[in-house]
Amino acid sequence: MPAIDPAPAVPAAEQTIDAFDLRQLRAPPDARFSAVRPRCPEARSGEIVVCAPDPERERLRPLPEGYDIPEGPPRLEMKLDETTSADVHLEAQVFPNGTVSNRLMVGLKKRF
Repeated sequence: MPAIDPAPAVPAAEQTIDAFDLRQLRAPPDARFSAVRPRCPEARSGEIVVCAPDPERERLRPLPEGYDIPEGPPRLEMKLDETTSADVHLEAQVFPNGTVSNRLMVGLKKRF
């Protein structure tokens, strides 16, 4: 079994970058291609056009003054039914000998 079939010979006149055109692609009859308008301007001869997304669109803005950031990691809580909720939270307990026990706690609350 041959590893790779050799590429067909291309005439020297068609080896330039200007000769490459997807509109001339020979595709199977059941293939569906559509033309997409370019989002960048056409380059003039000898130019390189670089297109990039707008960085301002994805930029995070500073928080408004007076915005309060809670201390510690957020608490995850989910309502199970009308009177029951479950939560997951972190907790740190200091023992008399100075050892700190960091814990992941799961809680269940039932109103009655």
